[in-house]
Amino acid sequence: MKKLLTVLLALVMVVTLAGCGAKEEAKTPASITYLYNTGSGHQAIAEYCQGAWAQAGVNVNLENQEWATFLNTRKDGNYTVARNGWLGDFNDPISFLDMWTTASGNNDVQFGRDAHKDVAIYSMDLTPYGYEKVENGTWAETYDKLIGYIKTEVDQDKRFGMMHVAEDILMETGCLTPIYYYTDIYMLSDKISGFYCSPLGYKFFQNTTLSDGGTVLPVCIASEPDNIDPAFNSAVDGATLDSHLFEGIAKLVEKDGKLVYVAACATELPEGVSNADGTITYTYTLKDGLKWSDGQELKASDFEFAWKRAAATDTAADYGYMFEPIKGYPDDLAVVADDAAKTLTVTLNNYTPYFEELLAFPTFFPVREDVVANEAWATDPSTFICNGPYKMTAWEHNSVITLEKNPNYIDADTVTMPTLKFFLSDDDNAMLANYKNGDWLMIDSVPNAEIKTLQAEYPTEYYVGGQLGTYYICWNVNADLLGSAGAGLDAVTYQTEQAAVRKAFSLLLDRNYVVDEIGQAGQLPASSFVALGLTEPDGSEFYKNAGHNDGFVGYYDVSAAALESNCAAALEVINKYFGE
Repeated sequence: MKKLLTVLLALVMVVTLAGCGAKEEAKTPASITYLYNTGSGHQAIAEYCQGAWAQAGVNVNLENQEWATFLNTRKDGNYTVARNGWLGDFNDPISFLDMWTTASGNNDVQFGRDAHKDVAIYSMDLTPYGYEKVENGTWAETYDKLIGYIKTEVDQDKRFGMMHVAEDILMETGCLTPIYYYTDIYMLSDKISGFYCSPLGYKFFQNTTLSDGGTVLPVCIASEPDNIDPAFNSAVDGATLDSHLFEGIAKLVEKDGKLVYVAACATELPEGVSNADGTITYTYTLKDGLKWSDGQELKASDFEFAWKRAAATDTAADYGYMFEPIKGYPDDLAVVADDAAKTLTVTLNNYTPYFEELLAFPTFFPVREDVVANEAWATDPSTFICNGPYKMTAWEHNSVITLEKNPNYIDADTVTMPTLKFFLSDDDNAMLANYKNGDWLMIDSVPNAEIKTLQAEYPTEYYVGGQLGTYYICWNVNADLLGSAGAGLDAVTYQTEQAAVRKAFSLLLDRNYVVDEIGQAGQLPASSFVALGLTEPDGSEFYKNAGHNDGFVGYYDVSAAALESNCAAALEVINKYFGE
């Protein structure tokens, strides 16, 4: 039966949700805090989880933080359980898997860090792929090594097989609780033409026009960005801003209704040259006339500096690991600029099928050494020097960022919208009010309670697009869920039971309810972390091959018919520690 979306008390339970038997008097109720960021959809899912987990006698406190604070709290591991979401950075499953290595700046779960660093319970058998077998290894000895092997393997069948092993290890920890595969909901005024967006979540406005001849486009994609220095940004809203302010060796454009990667600062995207040692070298020639927004010449050495800065260990950039395919990563990248010849020569460890996509990724954008020497350069329009279609002319923090057409941009004649105003808000209701009254012509989020009404009232302005991503809940691997009940357990049993409890929490959730009653935008319930939309070498879908189960796709059955048995299995585990 459908669940009521309500906040339930953990100690006195009288409501039964979707087949999960309520516990009237939990003897030792656990108490955890669920962290989420502002937004009606995030709040609704948080409240749903609170109610569903209360069925197991668990008191769930909800904590809401604004976007930038939320990101940093999660990144620092100062939480127990938090809402999360991941959009692929390029069209390959590794973009969902390499983020969980110990050193990754996107490793919010804290795998391999602090107490988890010495946990030796992980195993992997890579002998079918020509690598070793490890039993009871640490995260560094298993997962980190596995990702390294995947990135150097050129046999695509072996590579994809090992990526399934990586997802198996991730899901066995129980630290990732997938909820649904993303769709992209936004409102776009009929006045706008020339807009496009990507499955990675980026929105593009540089080729837009307004039917009324307007020269200023007011939009709202998110609240105050956490960081828009290309080396340090790790959020989709920041990537959208950076994609208007900078341009890399390559870029993503729309042609004939399709998104394609083309040369940007480079004259072309050449084929690589294979070397005797198995490495592959690319030489990119920069276009003539490239300039920074302050009129200075853009040089090949600016790319060399930017890439080495972003990859360096001392920089500790969230996306530093994106440079791993390049020989010499992290601190001796095989990237050599020749400013006289206007060339950038890059040597990869081996063929990397998604390298052209990386060339268009914000972390690979150029920055200038003298500019970034000022650590606050990316927070003030007077010091924000860029090379893209727009330059920043104003930033009223927590209010609006103004971008104006950059006259020094190499393709300035293709930019059709003179001014973009990115209003900063994460209040869905305020965003919708500004859209309805015409103050904002595009908003990237809407109140969940208004979705059905908007579909009816704005049939040509309400959009649901595909996205390469997964909405999920993450658990801090170092958070103690067992409390005193786990005090007498040996180290291995403790870790195993922690994982079992996390997976039990996952089984208590009715994902069909979430997508039908909360999401309401065609999302699909998720039973794996790697999103749908990615294919194997044989053409099959990666997510459909996950979990190795008969009768259902993924790591657990998310069908409505399986909910009752899922709940029974979950409660059997949780009752061991929080039973009557």
